[in-house]
Formats: sequence, structure tokens, C-alpha cells
Amino acid sequence: STPFTLGNTMRIFGRNKFYLKNSNVVEMLAKINSIVFDKTGTITESGKSDIVYSGRILNPTELKCIKSLVRSSTHPLSKKIFDSIDVKEFFPVTKFNEPTGKGIEGVVYGYHIKIGSTDFVSSKISENDKDNVKTKVYISTNSEVVGYFTFSNSYRDGINSLVKKLSSEYQLSLLSGDNNGEKENLLKIFDNESQLHFKQSPEDKLLFVKGLQSENKKVLMIGDGLNDAGALSQSDVGVSVTDDISNFTPACDAIIDSGQLKNFMNYLHFSKTSLYIIHLNFLISFIYNLIGLSFAIQGLLSPLIAAVLMPVSSITVVLFATLATNFIAKRRGLLSP
Repeated sequence: STPFTLGNTMRIFGRNKFYLKNSNVVEMLAKINSIVFDKTGTITESGKSDIVYSGRILNPTELKCIKSLVRSSTHPLSKKIFDSIDVKEFFPVTKFNEPTGKGIEGVVYGYHIKIGSTDFVSSKISENDKDNVKTKVYISTNSEVVGYFTFSNSYRDGINSLVKKLSSEYQLSLLSGDNNGEKENLLKIFDNESQLHFKQSPEDKLLFVKGLQSENKKVLMIGDGLNDAGALSQSDVGVSVTDDISNFTPACDAIIDSGQLKNFMNYLHFSKTSLYIIHLNFLISFIYNLIGLSFAIQGLLSPLIAAVLMPVSSITVVLFATLATNFIAKRRGLLSP
């Protein structure tokens, strides 16, 4: 009964654009007691944000170079910069490098361009605390800092409601590689300031997950699979949120379509229900065989009838597992009636 129940659960999740690597993930989802969110591209939308450039006026060639460079990156902020630059032509990129959690660099049309954090782009940049109100990505060409892009994040629909529901049953944390400029906005989503952790490098995120596990927590990490790949891999269950479900994220145990993230609590509950169905199946099988054995001991069953009843037991268990998971899935809106 276990393979059929878990397999049917995976099928139901898949119908809802929540794809699991294998059936073991269903069991692990049911045991989770701590959930860690990444910020950029996870609770914020990759495609929706205000982006403003500040700095020296860039000539058309520099704009083409910048757009050509970010075109080679899959990071959500790179995609936003790409969409904001209105040029149609591209230059070849050489010596492309994307250090995790820092930024990107490469040589484009003779320009050595760096795009990323202050530490990555130039050690000469100093951000005043009063300016740390939004996410900033700096740009340098041939070692000259020319300006920066400022992002105002847009949070995913339903994220407030999801976090509120999850907080009643799970220990929640948020990890962000950005500064604490959006702390006030995030406190409207997460009630406790101690849940928020800023300026987290990929290594910091990995250590944070390990720290929770050292406290015997079963950790689920939800991220975009880019700057948090190590943490996703380390967690008991790593879930990658994507706007393009065809993206391949090898570090994760599951991939969820960004539009379905608001329903994540329902998936966690259903994974627990699947285990209840498995336990109930074992009970049904035990009672069935106990009754059959009692009749057999008394000599009330002929060998022919016993031979028929044994496969009927297996069929009954499989049928119950399938019907029960489908019925509950329909009741919870995971399958169409």
C-alpha cells in the first residue's frame, strides 16, 4: 500500500505543479518542523518590481554591453536589469564569471564589466545607512563605478496569508543576501524580528540550516536554487520556486511553480494525510488477515477460498489507498471533482 499511496500523492502534487524528486520526499514533508525562506525570487516576484538606474549616463554601447552580460545570468535581479534596458542588439561575452552570492563579471566588446554587490564591484564604494532602504546592484566598467540599479521588491500574491498559516505550526526563518532596508516591509509578513536574517552569504545560509539541524530540527528550505543551492541541498527537504517550471535545479528535492506557492500549506497537510492513509492501510490489512487466519485455524476455509482471499486482500488495500487519497485531494481542492 505504501508505494501506491506515495505514488498517487506525487501524481496529485504534480497535477498542482508541485514536482517531487521521489516518493521519499512525501514522507520527509510530513516530518518537517522548521521552514527557512530565501527572499529574492522566493517570496519576492522575479518579474514585478520597480527598477531605477542612478549614476553616470551610459552610452548606447555600454547599455548593449550590460544587457549582453546579464543575459548570461539566471539570477532574478539579472533578469530584471535585462528587461529594463531597451536595446535589441547583443555583443559576445567572454571570461564570464558568476561567483555565488556576489555578482557577475565578464569582458564585453572590450569592456570589463562587473555587476553586483558593493564588495564585489569595488572596495571604494561606501553605502550610508540612510541609503540602505532598497536593494542595490552596482555596475563598474573597466574598474570605474558608473552607477547602480535600485530595486523595489514586489511580494508574491498570498505570501502574507501563507506565512501566517505556517507560523502557527512551524518555526519560520527568512534569509536574505541583501541589507536590512526592507525590514519594515518584511515585519508585516513575519511577526518576529528574530526570524529575519540579512546579509547572508551562500555559506551563511548553509551554516544556518546546519545549525537548525544540530538542534534536531527537520528543516525545509524554500529558495530559488541560485544563491541558496548549498542550503537547499543540506536541508532535509529543499524546494525550489521557479517562474519557469522547465528550469532544472539539481540541488533541490522538489520544484514548485511560483503561482502555487500560496497553496504550500495545503501540500504539507496532504503529505501528513498520506502517511495516515498508509497507517490505516496497515491496520485494515492486519484485521483482514487476522479474521482470515481465525477462520483458517478453525478449518472453516477451503484451500481454494483461501487462495482467492489472499490476492483480494492486496487488491482491497491498493483500492483503498487510491480512493482515499483521491477523495481527500478532491475535498481539499487538489483534484477536480
